[in-house]
Amino acid sequence: MTTFAYGVTQLETLGNVTLINDYLDLPSRRGNNVTIPHRHGTVFVQKFYDERTIAFGIAVLGTSLADLETKMATIHGLFSEQTQQTLTIVYGDTTTKTALVTIDKPLQVQRTGSLARIVVEMTMTEPFFRLSTPIADNTVTPNSNDFHFHVTNPGTVEERNPTIILTGLYTTSTTITNSTNGAVLIYTGTIAATDTVTIGTLNGEFYATHSVSGNVIGNVTHSGSSALMPFSVGLNEMQIASAGQGGDTRVKVTFNAPFI
Repeated sequence: MTTFAYGVTQLETLGNVTLINDYLDLPSRRGNNVTIPHRHGTVFVQKFYDERTIAFGIAVLGTSLADLETKMATIHGLFSEQTQQTLTIVYGDTTTKTALVTIDKPLQVQRTGSLARIVVEMTMTEPFFRLSTPIADNTVTPNSNDFHFHVTNPGTVEERNPTIILTGLYTTSTTITNSTNGAVLIYTGTIAATDTVTIGTLNGEFYATHSVSGNVIGNVTHSGSSALMPFSVGLNEMQIASAGQGGDTRVKVTFNAPFI
């Protein structure tokens, strides 16, 4: 049986969950193909998924009207949070996935005596469910200027917001290439032995943080994708090039795999 929790509260503890809508559906895509005058048809444009909504129907039964009102007050308190909350899904095979959600619409409530049937809609700004644990540790130690490795994305959709961690010694600039999709990420600058540079995306903005000197996003450039370094579904063939490697040089890619 698949179960759902909002924050730390199991939805099943609020009442009988009678409806779960859209968690098995695909979110809609935004954008349109381009129409060019004096040409047949349209020109394809890559589209991205829009936010999605997942709805739950819950039947709340009280022993009396007063008891029902008390239970509804608890539900109101739970769903009145003004920040994103974690929706956790535990599937029938025990796989656990999470998503960040908000409740922006009024509850739909239909009451009959001491029974209330409610529908709550949760908005997922990022339309993916993610595994609750990161992908397997893929740390490698480059030992040549042209070092090849691979990163596997076990999800069902491209990962566009990974975290990449470079650990020195790098005495020259570093270029990371994803041969599977053509994306290239360049860090211009040196990294002393045992120092790290962490590159990623937070709240829709790119960042790069040096363990000693702080913000170094100005040292990062990328090409081949609007994302810093996307990872296609499945195996991604990677290359890291830097003429000055030594000691315990390392590179690591981590993310919680996304599922549509």
